[in-house]
Amino acid sequence: MLLFLPVCIISVVTYAQFEKDQRSQYHQQSDKMSAAINKRLFKRRTLPNAIKYSEFNYYQHLYNPINKQLSQVLSPLSNADLYQHTNGLIGYFQTDSDGNFSSPVWPYPLNSLDDQQAVNSSKDIAFMTRRALAIKLQAIVNQSQKVDMLNSADVMAKRELFTLITDVPDYFIFYRVVSLNSQLKMQGYVVNRLAFLSPIIKNTINITQFNKPINIVLQDTTQKTFNYLFSHKNQQDQVTTTRLTQSTTLDNQWQITRSSLNRPFGDYQLSYVTSELAFSSTAVYGLGLIALLLVAIVVGCYGFYRIGLQQLTLAEQRLNFVSSVSHELKTPLTSIRMYSEMLKTGTLLSQEHQLEYYEFIHSESERLSRLIDNILQLATLNQPEQSVNLQYVKLSILQDIIRSKVSSLFEANDFELSITQPFEQPDKINVLVDNDAFSQVIINITDNAIKFFNREEIADQTRQKIDFIFSQNPTHKDQLHLEVRDYGQGITVEQENKIFELFYRGGSELTRTTQGTGIGLALVHELMSAQNGTIQVKRMNPGLSMIMTLKCKH
Repeated sequence: MLLFLPVCIISVVTYAQFEKDQRSQYHQQSDKMSAAINKRLFKRRTLPNAIKYSEFNYYQHLYNPINKQLSQVLSPLSNADLYQHTNGLIGYFQTDSDGNFSSPVWPYPLNSLDDQQAVNSSKDIAFMTRRALAIKLQAIVNQSQKVDMLNSADVMAKRELFTLITDVPDYFIFYRVVSLNSQLKMQGYVVNRLAFLSPIIKNTINITQFNKPINIVLQDTTQKTFNYLFSHKNQQDQVTTTRLTQSTTLDNQWQITRSSLNRPFGDYQLSYVTSELAFSSTAVYGLGLIALLLVAIVVGCYGFYRIGLQQLTLAEQRLNFVSSVSHELKTPLTSIRMYSEMLKTGTLLSQEHQLEYYEFIHSESERLSRLIDNILQLATLNQPEQSVNLQYVKLSILQDIIRSKVSSLFEANDFELSITQPFEQPDKINVLVDNDAFSQVIINITDNAIKFFNREEIADQTRQKIDFIFSQNPTHKDQLHLEVRDYGQGITVEQENKIFELFYRGGSELTRTTQGTGIGLALVHELMSAQNGTIQVKRMNPGLSMIMTLKCKH
């Protein structure tokens, strides 16, 4: 914890610092973009101031100093094709103080006699398209109350630089008031708002070094709507534009900053948003190393926890083992001492009792010998290969070993022994074992099965038997199976998973009535491994099977 907590604090502080640096870079990039956009808007707004006053008439009169004559030519603004190459431009117009409307694309006053004659006599589609453009311009200009107010003679005042009028939805109307032929006239042009602003923002993104994944939202604050979202450059260095609807929200976007456009476009606002923070490679590497360090600390802490838990479990097992061994040694030694003292003093009632005491002392001595053998084997449990001498033994000899080693246990506990094998000539089957190790495995398994057979709960005496069944491995001809089957109470699933663990004994040491130290089956497992074999436990109904696999040859 002393390592983990400081590293966590460092991680949080480092991430916060990286995030702060990224936010600062995003703010700088946003400010840079806003300045570039406002600069381009200023240029687009001021360039039309250079248009000559006379160019707003359909015809333009030019003086030739050589021949000292005036010539009449079409105005450059009369070319309607020019508008298609100017983003958002609808057209130019001109009005006088009497409210008469004209446009450089149409030579006649609209709805005049000349206008009607031109319509009736003209069959040129392009010519009539120009008239339709003039009508559209007049309709847009007539929607502006401010233009109508400024057209009156008592209000109209000279203003030579174009000024913006924004009272017509979806359109910008730029106007100026000039003196032409000693008469004040309003000259102006109409542009579509989005078609005018969108290319400026897109072109600014293309020109400006836009290295952060920032999205620009153009918002009309008067109408409270989101108009366009200009996304950052893609891998092909192109800018993609996505149209937003009024229902679109930016809940999943992180707002970097918000700034209004410079006058006269103050009704529009630029919002810079992003869905992610693009950390630099240095930040990614730094955070990655810290994450690896945290993972290493967590894994190390978990490892120490597992080691500590294993040590506690082992300590508990050893405590149980000491308690079991003390009991296993004390009880038979006390009985042997008591009976031997009675034999020594001669305080016996009959010869029958004397033989009974001798038999008891002998059986208890054998049990103590088995216990001592198991404890000695436990001392070399991790090095079983040093205590085995593997050699091929005939199957018939193994059967004799089983009978000789366990017959006394069967007779003393009134159990039935059964040995079966399917081979017609068992002398030709040679099994790789160590005689002593194999004997100890058989004794421990048999003793365990008899010891845990609960006679009080199992009234059926026919179940007091143990079967030793030899069989050939069906898939490997060089392996032999030996199944030791009992018909006792069996074991649970939990006991099945732990039955070969060292010092494990089912139940509580305080309430257990069966004898044992918890090392018998663990020793069986190790001795089988030392003989290049395996042992598996299989729950039966009723009882339990221990299936041993040994190498053999024919």
